[in-house]
Amino acid sequence: MPRRRTASSPTRSRLLVAAAAALLGGLVLPASGHAIALNCLVPAGARASAGSQAPLRFGIFPGGPAGSVNAKAAPRAEDPAKRLSALQSLAGSSPFVVRLYDSWTGTSADDDGGWLDRQIAGYTSTGLQVELVVRYTPAAADTGSAPAAFAEHVRAIAGRYGPDPRFVSLQVTNEANLPGQPDASDGAFAGVADAVVKGVIAAKDQVRKGNHGQLRIGFSWAYDERPLLSTEFWATLGRIGGRAFADSVDWVGLDSYPGTWAPQLALSNLLPGQAAGAVKESVRSLRDCLMPMAGLGSGTTIHIAENGFPTGPGRSEEMQAQVLDAMVRSVNSIRATYGVSDYRWFDLRDSSTADPSIESQYGITRDDYSPKPAFATYRDLIGNHGAGATTSTATATADAANCTRSPVKVVVPRVKKSRRLSSLVVHVGNKVVKRVKRSTMPRSVRISLRAGRAAVKVKLTSQFDGKRRTRVQRRTYRVCG
Repeated sequence: MPRRRTASSPTRSRLLVAAAAALLGGLVLPASGHAIALNCLVPAGARASAGSQAPLRFGIFPGGPAGSVNAKAAPRAEDPAKRLSALQSLAGSSPFVVRLYDSWTGTSADDDGGWLDRQIAGYTSTGLQVELVVRYTPAAADTGSAPAAFAEHVRAIAGRYGPDPRFVSLQVTNEANLPGQPDASDGAFAGVADAVVKGVIAAKDQVRKGNHGQLRIGFSWAYDERPLLSTEFWATLGRIGGRAFADSVDWVGLDSYPGTWAPQLALSNLLPGQAAGAVKESVRSLRDCLMPMAGLGSGTTIHIAENGFPTGPGRSEEMQAQVLDAMVRSVNSIRATYGVSDYRWFDLRDSSTADPSIESQYGITRDDYSPKPAFATYRDLIGNHGAGATTSTATATADAANCTRSPVKVVVPRVKKSRRLSSLVVHVGNKVVKRVKRSTMPRSVRISLRAGRAAVKVKLTSQFDGKRRTRVQRRTYRVCG
C-alpha cells in the first residue's frame, strides 16, 4: 500500500554490516536522480535462466484508499459494478490478477473470513485471479509470540483459499524492510523478520499438504536508497531462515515508485526514461546482490508487486501514461534476464481526484471511474505483452470487421459561437500529429494512423472575455491493417 518517506535507519550491528560487506563487491552511490547501484559478484545459479520467455502476468490493486504518509481527503465511495467493468476491460483475454490487502493484528478485530470470502469469491467467480497480501501489524509489541501467531494465521489463509484454482498468490507481510511508517510498511513492527520467515514457511507447508499447485508464496522488498539497511534486512532473513526459508519462497516482490518516493527524480520530459532505468536497476540489484544473501537463486522468480506514478500538481495525466508505458516496457524487456514473471500497477482508481494530494491520485481512472489516458495505455500493454497476446483466428476476424481504415476522420469538439477559437492540437499517443491555429476551426480533421490500436486526443482552446477555456476529447481507434 502506498507510499511513504522512510524514517532514519537504526543503528546497525557490526556483525550484519560485516556480512553484507563480505558479499557486496562495493556500493556505488549515484548522482541525484538515479537508482542506487549495488555492484556485486553474481553467485553461480543465482540469476534466472535467459531461456525463460513466458509473458508477464499483469494485475492491479482495484481500490482507491490505501495507507499513506500525509493527511489527505476522505475517499469517495467505490462502485463495485464500475470497478469490475474496469478490471475486465483491462484484462481482455489475458490472465489478470487482482491484488488485495488484509492485516493481521492478533486481536478480535482481525477478519473472520467473511470480508475476504466475499472479496475473493467475487473476483474469482468472474474469471479474474486473486493475489492476497497479509500484513503483519501486531497490536501488542510481543516479539516472542506475535510472529508465530501470525504464521498460523497465514497458514490458515493458505488452507482456506488454496482450493480455489484462481487464488494464485499469497504475499506474507508487506515491505518488511522499511521502518517508521506503520500505515504502509510492516518494518515498523517488532519481530517482523521472524514474521516473514515463519509466515512463509508455514504458508508453503500448507500449500504442499493441500496440493494447491497454483498457489505461490512470496514476500516483498520496497526499494530503498540506503544500501546498508537493505543488506542488513536480507542478511537477517538468510541467517534466521536458512534452507527451510529459501526452499519455501516462490517469489520476491519489488515495490518501486520512481519519481514519487524513491529514487527521487525531477519532474521533466526525461522522467519516463529515468523511471524505466530506475526500475531496471532495482530489479538487477534485487536479483544479483540481495536475494542471494537469503539463499534465493534462479528458482525464485521476481514480481513487480507495486509500481505506480500518481497524478496531481506538476504531474499531468499525460505524464502518468508516459511513465507507466516506459516502466512496463522496461520490465518486459528484462523479464527473461532476471526472471520476472509478474507485474502489478498501483492502482486502479483515485480515492479523491479533487484532492491535490498525490496520495489521493494514484489511479489510472478518476474517482468516478472515468479513465485517464494511462488506462488505455495499460490495457494496450496487457493486450500486447500479456499471456493472452496471441490472437485467435476468430478474434482476428472480428477485429478486422470492426476496424477503421486510415486516414481516420476525427470529429472536433464544438464550443459556443460566442467564443473565439485559438488553437487545435491532435495527439496520437504521446506525439503531436496536427496543429491548427485560426479563428474558424474545421468540424473534423483527417489523420493517418498505423494499423492496430491508436489513442487519439484532441485539445481545443478558445477564448471569451479574456478567459481561456480548454476542452479535451479522447478516443481509441482500432485501425485496419
